[in-house]
Amino acid sequence: MEAMQAADRSAVLPRAFALGLEGIGTGIGARTNEAFRKALEDLQVDAAKCGNEREKLHAKAVQQFGEGKQSAAAKTWEEILKKHPTDLMAIKFAHDTYFYLGDAKMIRDSVQAVLPKHKGTEPCYSYLHGMLAFGLEECEQYGEAEKEALKALEANRYDCWATHARAHVLEMEGRFDEGIKFLESTVEDWKPGWMLAAHNYWHNGLYYIEKYKNYEVPLTIFDKTASDDYDQAKICREVGVAVYDGISQYILGDYDKCAKNMLPIRDRIYTIGGSNAQRDLFTQTMIHACINSSDREIFSKAPVILDERNSIKKNSPINERLAAEFRRRHPL
Repeated sequence: MEAMQAADRSAVLPRAFALGLEGIGTGIGARTNEAFRKALEDLQVDAAKCGNEREKLHAKAVQQFGEGKQSAAAKTWEEILKKHPTDLMAIKFAHDTYFYLGDAKMIRDSVQAVLPKHKGTEPCYSYLHGMLAFGLEECEQYGEAEKEALKALEANRYDCWATHARAHVLEMEGRFDEGIKFLESTVEDWKPGWMLAAHNYWHNGLYYIEKYKNYEVPLTIFDKTASDDYDQAKICREVGVAVYDGISQYILGDYDKCAKNMLPIRDRIYTIGGSNAQRDLFTQTMIHACINSSDREIFSKAPVILDERNSIKKNSPINERLAAEFRRRHPL
Protein backbone atom coordinates (compact mmCIF):
# COMPACT_ATOMS: atom_id res chain seq x y z
CA MET A 1 0.00 0.00 0.00
CA GLU A 2 2.82 2.42 0.83
CA ALA A 3 4.52 1.56 -2.46
CA MET A 4 1.32 2.20 -4.38
CA GLN A 5 0.86 5.59 -2.75
CA ALA A 6 4.50 6.50 -3.36
CA ALA A 7 4.22 5.52 -7.03
CA ASP A 8 1.40 8.00 -7.63
CA ARG A 9 0.76 10.58 -4.93
CA SER A 10 -2.51 11.66 -6.56
CA ALA A 11 -3.93 8.12 -6.92
CA VAL A 12 -7.33 7.98 -5.24
CA LEU A 13 -8.02 4.35 -4.29
CA PRO A 14 -4.76 3.56 -2.45
CA ARG A 15 -5.21 6.66 -0.30
CA ALA A 16 -8.92 5.99 0.21
CA PHE A 17 -8.03 2.50 1.41
CA ALA A 18 -5.26 3.69 3.74
CA LEU A 19 -7.33 6.53 5.20
CA GLY A 20 -10.34 4.25 5.43
CA LEU A 21 -8.37 1.75 7.49
CA GLU A 22 -7.27 4.53 9.83
CA GLY A 23 -10.84 5.73 10.23
CA ILE A 24 -12.36 2.27 10.62
CA GLY A 25 -9.83 1.62 13.37
CA THR A 26 -11.59 4.44 15.32
CA GLY A 27 -8.33 5.64 16.83
CA ILE A 28 -8.39 8.78 14.73
CA GLY A 29 -10.99 11.22 13.42
CA ALA A 30 -11.26 14.43 11.42
CA ARG A 31 -12.58 16.41 14.38
CA THR A 32 -9.60 15.73 16.59
CA ASN A 33 -6.71 15.19 14.18
CA GLU A 34 -5.79 18.05 11.88
CA ALA A 35 -3.44 15.99 9.70
CA PHE A 36 -6.12 13.35 9.14
CA ARG A 37 -8.72 16.00 8.30
CA LYS A 38 -6.34 17.62 5.79
CA ALA A 39 -5.55 14.24 4.19
CA LEU A 40 -9.27 13.59 3.72
CA GLU A 41 -9.75 17.02 2.15
CA ASP A 42 -6.81 16.51 -0.20
CA LEU A 43 -8.29 13.17 -1.21
CA GLN A 44 -11.55 14.88 -2.18
CA VAL A 45 -9.67 17.42 -4.30
CA ASP A 46 -7.76 14.73 -6.20
CA ALA A 47 -10.86 12.56 -6.58
CA ALA A 48 -12.72 15.51 -8.12
CA LYS A 49 -9.82 16.18 -10.51
CA CYS A 50 -8.95 12.72 -11.75
CA GLY A 51 -11.15 10.10 -10.09
CA ASN A 52 -13.81 8.05 -11.83
CA GLU A 53 -17.30 7.67 -10.36
CA ARG A 54 -16.40 4.77 -8.08
CA GLU A 55 -13.22 6.44 -6.81
CA LYS A 56 -15.15 9.61 -6.02
CA LEU A 57 -17.68 7.60 -4.03
CA HIS A 58 -14.94 5.81 -2.09
CA ALA A 59 -13.31 9.14 -1.27
CA LYS A 60 -16.69 10.51 -0.18
CA ALA A 61 -17.47 7.51 2.04
CA VAL A 62 -14.08 7.58 3.74
CA GLN A 63 -14.48 11.27 4.50
CA GLN A 64 -18.00 10.73 5.84
CA PHE A 65 -16.78 7.99 8.16
CA GLY A 66 -13.80 10.07 9.26
CA GLU A 67 -16.15 12.93 10.14
CA GLY A 68 -18.34 10.66 12.27
CA LYS A 69 -21.14 10.32 9.70
CA GLN A 70 -21.18 6.54 9.78
CA SER A 71 -24.71 5.99 8.49
CA ALA A 72 -24.02 8.23 5.50
CA ALA A 73 -20.74 6.41 4.82
CA ALA A 74 -22.51 3.04 4.81
CA LYS A 75 -25.06 4.34 2.30
CA THR A 76 -22.28 5.59 0.04
CA TRP A 77 -20.50 2.22 0.12
CA GLU A 78 -23.84 0.54 -0.65
CA GLU A 79 -24.18 2.87 -3.64
CA ILE A 80 -20.85 1.53 -4.91
CA LEU A 81 -21.99 -2.07 -4.40
CA LYS A 82 -25.08 -1.59 -6.56
CA LYS A 83 -22.83 -1.24 -9.61
CA HIS A 84 -19.73 -3.03 -8.32
CA PRO A 85 -20.89 -5.91 -6.08
CA THR A 86 -17.41 -7.48 -5.98
CA ASP A 87 -15.72 -4.35 -4.62
CA LEU A 88 -14.17 -5.93 -1.53
CA MET A 89 -13.17 -2.60 -0.01
CA ALA A 90 -16.76 -1.35 -0.10
CA ILE A 91 -18.05 -4.69 1.22
CA LYS A 92 -15.65 -4.79 4.16
CA PHE A 93 -15.89 -1.13 5.13
CA ALA A 94 -19.70 -1.27 5.00
CA HIS A 95 -19.67 -4.48 7.08
CA ASP A 96 -17.52 -2.90 9.78
CA THR A 97 -19.60 0.28 9.74
CA TYR A 98 -22.82 -1.65 10.35
CA PHE A 99 -21.05 -3.36 13.23
CA TYR A 100 -20.25 0.01 14.80
CA LEU A 101 -23.86 1.09 14.25
CA GLY A 102 -25.16 -2.10 15.87
CA ASP A 103 -27.25 -2.80 12.77
CA ALA A 104 -27.37 -6.61 12.85
CA LYS A 105 -29.79 -6.84 9.94
CA MET A 106 -27.49 -4.92 7.60
CA ILE A 107 -24.37 -6.76 8.81
CA ARG A 108 -26.14 -9.78 7.38
CA ASP A 109 -28.05 -8.33 4.43
CA SER A 110 -25.20 -6.28 2.95
CA VAL A 111 -23.04 -9.38 2.45
CA GLN A 112 -25.99 -11.59 1.55
CA ALA A 113 -26.89 -9.21 -1.29
CA VAL A 114 -23.49 -9.35 -3.00
CA LEU A 115 -22.53 -12.97 -2.38
CA PRO A 116 -24.63 -14.43 -5.26
CA LYS A 117 -23.01 -11.94 -7.63
CA HIS A 118 -19.57 -13.47 -7.08
CA LYS A 119 -18.21 -16.34 -9.16
CA GLY A 120 -16.41 -17.85 -6.20
CA THR A 121 -12.99 -17.49 -7.79
CA GLU A 122 -12.33 -13.88 -6.77
CA PRO A 123 -9.41 -13.09 -4.43
CA CYS A 124 -10.49 -13.26 -0.78
CA TYR A 125 -13.90 -14.67 -1.77
CA SER A 126 -14.01 -17.11 1.17
CA TYR A 127 -13.91 -14.23 3.65
CA LEU A 128 -17.43 -13.28 2.56
CA HIS A 129 -18.77 -16.47 4.13
CA GLY A 130 -17.15 -15.57 7.45
CA MET A 131 -18.62 -12.08 7.27
CA LEU A 132 -22.07 -13.45 6.46
CA ALA A 133 -21.70 -15.93 9.32
CA PHE A 134 -21.30 -13.10 11.81
CA GLY A 135 -24.31 -11.24 10.40
CA LEU A 136 -26.46 -14.37 10.61
CA GLU A 137 -25.31 -15.00 14.17
CA GLU A 138 -26.18 -11.46 15.23
CA CYS A 139 -29.65 -12.03 13.73
CA GLU A 140 -29.95 -15.19 15.86
CA GLN A 141 -29.82 -17.53 12.86
CA TYR A 142 -27.31 -19.77 14.58
CA GLY A 143 -27.55 -22.89 12.42
CA GLU A 144 -27.06 -20.98 9.18
CA ALA A 145 -24.32 -18.89 10.77
CA GLU A 146 -22.32 -21.96 11.76
CA LYS A 147 -22.61 -23.45 8.28
CA GLU A 148 -21.24 -20.26 6.73
CA ALA A 149 -18.42 -20.05 9.27
CA LEU A 150 -17.39 -23.64 8.61
CA LYS A 151 -17.53 -23.02 4.87
CA ALA A 152 -15.16 -20.07 5.29
CA LEU A 153 -12.80 -22.04 7.53
CA GLU A 154 -12.75 -25.00 5.16
CA ALA A 155 -11.47 -22.65 2.47
CA ASN A 156 -9.09 -20.78 4.78
CA ARG A 157 -8.47 -22.03 8.30
CA TYR A 158 -6.66 -18.79 9.18
CA ASP A 159 -9.84 -16.69 8.80
CA CYS A 160 -10.00 -15.32 12.35
CA TRP A 161 -13.30 -13.48 11.68
CA ALA A 162 -14.99 -16.75 10.68
CA THR A 163 -13.51 -18.33 13.82
CA HIS A 164 -14.94 -15.43 15.79
CA ALA A 165 -18.38 -15.89 14.20
CA ARG A 166 -18.48 -19.58 15.11
CA ALA A 167 -17.25 -18.78 18.63
CA HIS A 168 -20.29 -16.51 19.00
CA VAL A 169 -22.61 -19.28 17.82
CA LEU A 170 -21.18 -21.76 20.34
CA GLU A 171 -21.48 -19.14 23.09
CA MET A 172 -25.09 -18.26 22.29
CA GLU A 173 -26.17 -21.90 21.99
CA GLY A 174 -24.54 -22.84 25.29
CA ARG A 175 -22.11 -25.28 23.65
CA PHE A 176 -19.29 -24.27 25.95
CA ASP A 177 -17.23 -27.46 25.89
CA GLU A 178 -17.36 -27.42 22.09
CA GLY A 179 -16.27 -23.80 22.17
CA ILE A 180 -13.28 -24.56 24.38
CA LYS A 181 -12.22 -27.45 22.16
CA PHE A 182 -12.75 -25.41 18.98
CA LEU A 183 -10.75 -22.35 20.02
CA GLU A 184 -7.97 -24.19 21.82
CA SER A 185 -7.43 -26.71 19.02
CA THR A 186 -7.21 -23.97 16.37
CA VAL A 187 -5.34 -21.30 18.33
CA GLU A 188 -2.28 -21.47 16.06
CA ASP A 189 -4.57 -20.71 13.11
CA TRP A 190 -6.32 -17.62 14.51
CA LYS A 191 -3.59 -16.24 16.81
CA PRO A 192 -1.68 -14.56 13.93
CA GLY A 193 -4.72 -12.32 13.33
CA TRP A 194 -3.49 -10.12 16.16
CA MET A 195 -6.20 -7.45 15.91
CA LEU A 196 -8.84 -10.06 16.77
CA ALA A 197 -6.76 -12.57 18.71
CA ALA A 198 -7.30 -10.87 22.08
CA HIS A 199 -11.05 -10.93 21.45
CA ASN A 200 -11.02 -14.63 20.57
CA TYR A 201 -9.01 -15.35 23.73
CA TRP A 202 -11.75 -13.47 25.60
CA HIS A 203 -14.39 -15.76 24.07
CA ASN A 204 -12.35 -18.74 25.22
CA GLY A 205 -12.35 -17.38 28.75
CA LEU A 206 -16.11 -16.79 28.67
CA TYR A 207 -16.76 -20.47 28.07
CA TYR A 208 -14.96 -21.41 31.29
CA ILE A 209 -16.74 -18.73 33.31
CA GLU A 210 -20.20 -19.52 31.95
CA LYS A 211 -20.00 -23.32 32.19
CA TYR A 212 -17.77 -23.93 35.18
CA LYS A 213 -17.69 -20.60 37.06
CA ASN A 214 -13.95 -21.00 36.58
CA TYR A 215 -12.01 -17.73 36.70
CA GLU A 216 -8.54 -19.21 37.11
CA VAL A 217 -8.24 -20.55 33.56
CA PRO A 218 -9.31 -17.22 31.95
CA LEU A 219 -6.80 -15.39 34.14
CA THR A 220 -4.11 -17.87 33.14
CA ILE A 221 -4.99 -17.30 29.47
CA PHE A 222 -4.71 -13.56 30.06
CA ASP A 223 -1.37 -13.82 31.85
CA LYS A 224 0.08 -16.10 29.18
CA THR A 225 -1.04 -14.03 26.21
CA ALA A 226 -0.19 -10.72 27.87
CA SER A 227 3.34 -11.98 28.50
CA ASP A 228 4.03 -12.69 24.85
CA ASP A 229 6.98 -10.80 23.42
CA TYR A 230 5.03 -8.13 21.54
CA ASP A 231 6.07 -4.48 21.72
CA GLN A 232 3.06 -3.29 23.71
CA ALA A 233 3.19 -6.25 26.11
CA LYS A 234 6.84 -5.47 26.84
CA ILE A 235 6.11 -1.76 27.31
CA CYS A 236 3.20 -2.53 29.63
CA ARG A 237 5.37 -4.80 31.76
CA GLU A 238 8.44 -2.58 31.92
CA VAL A 239 6.85 0.88 31.99
CA GLY A 240 3.07 0.66 32.23
CA VAL A 241 2.97 -1.27 35.50
CA ALA A 242 5.34 1.19 37.18
CA VAL A 243 3.25 4.15 36.00
CA TYR A 244 0.02 2.47 37.11
CA ASP A 245 1.41 1.60 40.54
CA GLY A 246 2.92 5.06 40.92
CA ILE A 247 -0.35 6.85 40.14
CA SER A 248 -2.27 4.51 42.47
CA GLN A 249 0.19 5.15 45.30
CA TYR A 250 0.05 8.90 44.71
CA ILE A 251 -3.74 8.82 45.07
CA LEU A 252 -3.33 6.91 48.35
CA GLY A 253 -0.87 9.54 49.57
CA ASP A 254 2.14 7.23 49.60
CA TYR A 255 4.46 9.68 47.83
CA ASP A 256 7.67 7.78 48.57
CA LYS A 257 6.41 4.61 46.89
CA CYS A 258 5.03 6.64 44.00
CA ALA A 259 8.42 8.22 43.39
CA LYS A 260 10.32 4.95 43.81
CA ASN A 261 8.13 3.35 41.14
CA MET A 262 8.13 6.16 38.61
CA LEU A 263 11.57 7.76 38.87
CA PRO A 264 13.56 4.78 37.52
CA ILE A 265 11.46 4.62 34.34
CA ARG A 266 10.93 8.33 33.72
CA ASP A 267 13.29 8.37 30.72
CA ARG A 268 11.26 5.54 29.13
CA ILE A 269 7.75 6.86 29.66
CA TYR A 270 7.80 8.15 26.07
CA THR A 271 7.49 4.52 24.90
CA ILE A 272 3.81 4.42 25.89
CA GLY A 273 3.12 6.89 23.08
CA GLY A 274 1.17 10.11 23.12
CA SER A 275 2.46 13.65 23.01
CA ASN A 276 4.82 15.57 25.30
CA ALA A 277 1.81 17.51 26.59
CA GLN A 278 -0.04 14.32 27.49
CA ARG A 279 2.93 12.64 29.14
CA ASP A 280 3.56 15.81 31.14
CA LEU A 281 0.86 14.53 33.51
CA PHE A 282 3.28 11.85 34.69
CA THR A 283 6.16 14.32 35.00
CA GLN A 284 4.04 16.60 37.19
CA THR A 285 2.97 13.62 39.30
CA MET A 286 6.61 12.69 39.92
CA ILE A 287 7.49 16.27 40.85
CA HIS A 288 4.59 16.51 43.31
CA ALA A 289 5.52 13.12 44.81
CA CYS A 290 9.13 14.24 45.32
CA ILE A 291 8.09 17.56 46.85
CA ASN A 292 5.73 15.79 49.25
CA SER A 293 8.35 13.24 50.30
CA SER A 294 10.24 13.51 53.59
CA ASP A 295 13.04 11.28 52.27
CA ARG A 296 16.02 13.45 51.30
CA GLU A 297 17.11 11.07 48.55
CA ILE A 298 13.67 11.38 46.97
CA PHE A 299 12.85 15.07 47.48
CA SER A 300 16.30 16.03 46.17
CA LYS A 301 15.16 14.69 42.76
CA ALA A 302 12.50 17.39 42.42
CA PRO A 303 14.88 20.12 41.11
CA VAL A 304 16.37 17.62 38.65
CA ILE A 305 12.97 16.77 37.17
CA LEU A 306 11.97 20.44 37.19
CA ASP A 307 15.06 21.21 35.09
CA GLU A 308 14.18 18.37 32.71
CA ARG A 309 10.65 19.69 32.36
CA ASN A 310 11.87 23.23 31.82
CA SER A 311 14.12 22.07 28.96
CA ILE A 312 11.03 20.80 27.12
CA LYS A 313 8.50 23.37 28.28
CA LYS A 314 10.28 26.66 28.75
CA ASN A 315 8.85 29.60 30.68
CA SER A 316 6.22 27.43 32.34
CA PRO A 317 4.30 29.11 35.18
CA ILE A 318 3.65 25.64 36.62
CA ASN A 319 7.41 25.08 36.84
CA GLU A 320 7.80 28.37 38.71
CA ARG A 321 5.01 27.48 41.13
CA LEU A 322 6.39 23.99 41.75
CA ALA A 323 9.91 25.34 42.29
CA ALA A 324 8.55 27.85 44.81
CA GLU A 325 6.65 25.07 46.60
CA PHE A 326 9.81 22.96 46.73
CA ARG A 327 11.80 25.81 48.28
CA ARG A 328 9.04 26.39 50.83
CA ARG A 329 8.82 22.73 51.82
CA HIS A 330 12.55 22.01 51.75
CA PRO A 331 14.49 25.16 52.63
CA LEU A 332 18.28 24.99 52.52
